[in-house]
Amino acid sequence: MKISKIRNLVISSAFILPFTVISATCETKADFDESALKEFLIIPLAKELNGRIDRKNNKIKMYMHNDVAYVGIKEFLRSISTIIKHDKLTFSFNNDKVKLVLKTDLDEKNNPSLTVDYKLKKIIVSNYKFFTEILKKYERGEEKLKISFLKRENQNLNEEFEFDLKKYNIDILKGKDDLYLPQILLNQVILNESNIQTYFNEDVFNIFRFAESLTGFGSISLKMSPKNNVKNIPDGLKNFQLKYYPFLFDYYYGIKLDKNKSYKEFFNNYKTDILSNDSDTHYLSTKKIISDLDDPHTAYKLDGYYDKSRDLSSRQIANKKRTNGQIELGNHLQKQYFKNNTEYQNVYTPDNKTSVISFKTFEEDSASHIEKSLKEAKEKSVKNIVFNLTLNGGGFIGAAFEIMGFMTDKPFKSYTYNPLSGEKKIELIQSKYPKYDFNYYVLTSPYAFSAGNIFPQMVKDNNVGKVIGYKTFGGASAISYAILPTGDIIQLSSNTVFTDKHFRTTEFGIEPNFKFKYDLSKNPEKLYDLTNIQNIVNNISQGKFDDVIEVKESEPETKSEHKTSKNNPHMNSNLIPRNSSKEHFSLNSNSSTIENKSDNISKLSAKSVNMSNNVKIAIILSTVVIAILAIAISVYFVIKKQKRKLNLKNEI
Repeated sequence: MKISKIRNLVISSAFILPFTVISATCETKADFDESALKEFLIIPLAKELNGRIDRKNNKIKMYMHNDVAYVGIKEFLRSISTIIKHDKLTFSFNNDKVKLVLKTDLDEKNNPSLTVDYKLKKIIVSNYKFFTEILKKYERGEEKLKISFLKRENQNLNEEFEFDLKKYNIDILKGKDDLYLPQILLNQVILNESNIQTYFNEDVFNIFRFAESLTGFGSISLKMSPKNNVKNIPDGLKNFQLKYYPFLFDYYYGIKLDKNKSYKEFFNNYKTDILSNDSDTHYLSTKKIISDLDDPHTAYKLDGYYDKSRDLSSRQIANKKRTNGQIELGNHLQKQYFKNNTEYQNVYTPDNKTSVISFKTFEEDSASHIEKSLKEAKEKSVKNIVFNLTLNGGGFIGAAFEIMGFMTDKPFKSYTYNPLSGEKKIELIQSKYPKYDFNYYVLTSPYAFSAGNIFPQMVKDNNVGKVIGYKTFGGASAISYAILPTGDIIQLSSNTVFTDKHFRTTEFGIEPNFKFKYDLSKNPEKLYDLTNIQNIVNNISQGKFDDVIEVKESEPETKSEHKTSKNNPHMNSNLIPRNSSKEHFSLNSNSSTIENKSDNISKLSAKSVNMSNNVKIAIILSTVVIAILAIAISVYFVIKKQKRKLNLKNEI
């Protein structure tokens, strides 16, 4: 794709405050000649940054190491000083380590830090809050909604975690007064919680907002570079992309492989395509990877900045079984959906005691629409409300928090897990919407996804209603974006993983409180039969379960312990998996099936290692021997003590 180059340089004379620098105590020998550093313009594409970058400091110095842009940590932090608390950082360098301390508390022990260790090739983080509190404006996304976040509790006692770059053969370079890392890696690590990030297209260093640059003509400015007319992607850059993929997915993808294995082997399957001399093949490999992950939350958002065929961005890769099955089911259920139904409006059962309120997306204004229907239902003396999520594909989780207010006037709990830091968070939330006194039910299907999967779990965990229908499709993570070395931008299931109250992942669906007995594949029309819904709701309220199966909540399978898995240091081993059995929904004998577990991806869990019988016997014998020795030693000291007492008595 050939694009002529233009630049937009809207730069002001704002003064940038330097952070505190503690110099090295001795001269350091650099790994490279720093005279080879190149300067690149810093372009503030994010609208709120226009007019906030100093003309004298509008460039960043980087070093091209094996075709990959490396930047000093201090230089990178200076370049993004408009979006981070630059003046709250302390930078220190002592020959082999760079340490950043973020001043957030008068007590220095509470200040989060990040250390880059040159010898160990590791990045060590003292506390995940480093990444949220370093930002001048940390945006959760729910701030504008009618929600109050009252309290947050982290149940994981281990706050420190690390990134092991040696595992991925990613170099750290030493300069005279700083350490250098790949610019794209520093961006991912430092700004992973920011909606504003950096994008280097080998010509300019853009600071951009995802929402602006991934819509309209924003991507043109983002990618615009002389490389737009070059098809030969440098070998070093392609090789780095092959290394970077598993780093990115091991640390920033919320769905983990079986036994917490690294994604290195998974990406080796695409090695030939990633390293191809044909730019089309290289960029199509990203699309193939996204398809093979078979995760509806993961998507291809933007193609990279090197030249390629004009139609490449529009080329479609066939969906895999899990994703395709959900789409097929959605199309099938749509044919049976309530006739002439309008989103959010009341649809009454024949006895007028129950209203079904349907919505296919959690939108920012969902709660306001639902409240209108609840008021109408109240005027008509309705007793039961059924929120129909059978065709709900997700949306804004903040809207789900708001809707919880209709069901309870008390604060409710949300449970999340971060596989990078091991954080197990319980957040106490209060919706500002008033409670409406109804008996609440949530109707689900094997299509319900993302927020349509998380909301019914919150209803169950907080005991504010009953979930009826079928096991949901799944989807447990909030989404995030990631930039790849050759310029692609992809959407991923992030490290914000919503769980049940036992911190078990809901990625592959949740069970209802009451499962319908009839076969959905044979009788899909009954899901929207108002008489059927009426009878089921009335019977459940009377303790009659003729048409449903009461699903008892399974207890956690392992004892909760606050420890870190040795096999995967950044994965906390006490995230408990749900039942791993696969469930299928077939439209017919020839159709695809929906599986609540992907072929390639398993649950967020760390399984114990099975020991052989010989090892077990050896451990038992060792334990017996140690016990006998302990008893003998104890007897010896008791006798000796008694003798000493006798001697003392004799002296007295």
